[in-house]
Amino acid sequence: MIQPNNQGAARRRPPDSLFKSISPWLAKLIIIFGLASSFSVPYFAVVVKEAYENRDWLKTGLSGYEIDEWKRENIAMHLAVRWRNEGFHPPHASIWVGNGFDPEEAGMWSNRGFSPSEAISWRDRGFTAQEAAAWKASGFYYTEASDWKKGGASPADAAARKKKGEWPGR
Repeated sequence: MIQPNNQGAARRRPPDSLFKSISPWLAKLIIIFGLASSFSVPYFAVVVKEAYENRDWLKTGLSGYEIDEWKRENIAMHLAVRWRNEGFHPPHASIWVGNGFDPEEAGMWSNRGFSPSEAISWRDRGFTAQEAAAWKASGFYYTEASDWKKGGASPADAAARKKKGEWPGR
């Protein structure tokens, strides 16, 4: 049986004078510094990485929080700026995007009090946002307004005729 040579495997102990020369408060300070740097170095690395990745976004004037929201909704930077300029925030803008609206058109409908589903119903019947708002203000829903519009009536005329008991197409 061959005996292993333990001479190379044996660890050398550091001299006792090394441990006696560090005071307890300095040891604590070194530990605290080590703990602080173990947090701060990765944190600042992430901050620098995000700043680098978002440098073009930051030029638009969006805050870091807003940038993260727009990215989470998968809306491109140039579109995010247009949506923001129309007064939309990411979750709300995504609903309009999902329904096929561009920022400017969505802004026209939203500013007049229409939800995306209402706007689709009015738009599919040939109404602009301005026309739909006038008909809605006169008390008409899109189905009835569409019939009156086909008959050539204006919202005010249709409302007066409806009050008299008339209906479109009669």
